[in-house]
Amino acid sequence: MSGYGFPTLLQYSRLTTAAADLKSRAEQARTEMVTGRVADLKSELSSSIGDVHLLRKAIDDVRARQDSATRALGRTQSSQTALTLASDGIVTLGADLMSAVGQNNEPSIDISATKAKLQLDAAMSAFNTRYEGRSLFAGDAADAPALADVDTLLDDIRTIFAGAADNAQLQTDLDFYFNDPAGGFATTIYTGGSGNAARTEIADGELVDYSAKADEQPVRDLLRHLSTIVVADEQSSFADRNIALTTAAGGLIQADSDIVSIRSRIGAAEERIAAADTRLNAEATAYSLTYNEHTARDPYEAATRLQQIESQLQASYLVTSRISLLSLANYLR
Repeated sequence: MSGYGFPTLLQYSRLTTAAADLKSRAEQARTEMVTGRVADLKSELSSSIGDVHLLRKAIDDVRARQDSATRALGRTQSSQTALTLASDGIVTLGADLMSAVGQNNEPSIDISATKAKLQLDAAMSAFNTRYEGRSLFAGDAADAPALADVDTLLDDIRTIFAGAADNAQLQTDLDFYFNDPAGGFATTIYTGGSGNAARTEIADGELVDYSAKADEQPVRDLLRHLSTIVVADEQSSFADRNIALTTAAGGLIQADSDIVSIRSRIGAAEERIAAADTRLNAEATAYSLTYNEHTARDPYEAATRLQQIESQLQASYLVTSRISLLSLANYLR
């Protein structure tokens, strides 16, 4: 006679329930093997689950702040690069132009004017630099370009030259154009926002302002002197042409020092952000180590447990299938 007892609904139900439990445990072990994390924190940690959730939130908060700091570092570094490009070689350009004017060397003056045009193009392009789709020098209007195009600026300067009788009037008109809130630079050339870009929080309540704007005085002066050199070289009939060129050449040398002051300001903010980034990384690492102590699972141990559960599951399926095949005829056979 068969060694199996007569099957009952209760026996079959118990076996299928056990198989379902083994299947759930196998899936849990499989997840832990892949992720290296405890799959069911609530069951594993019991009363400590609240502390672990707080740790996870602390890690997420620190990482979010660190991400902001990293982005801010990228913006400051890109700003420094742009400022370098905008002012590259202007001291030499100014000195060479002053020398050429002093010697009344027209070919050298033309060469300096050509270099000034190239540098003006580079400067206005640099001040329109974007980082992650946001303008670096447009203040709180980060979606907009900071400056209009070069040709618009040069056409305005040509108009100013056409209306000036001498260098004194020229400088007065240039002062109004570049420095007055109603002047052409503010109303036409600078297209950014009136406010600064948002500051970055590097610690609770500690904000860092690392922004620079294309309407700051050093930038205005740089663009003024470069554009004046370009247009003055065209004005052979302007009586004070050489005086205007010399004035602009001297202004370039001063503009270089003023641009350096912006770079120094950004550099100081950059140091603070970098220090905060290092500190935040250390905090996140410390929190993560503690979190891992509570939630980490050895993948090898999980794989071994998975193999054991799968063996039990296969045996359970085998017994269940045999019971399901039993019938009165098989029992009496």
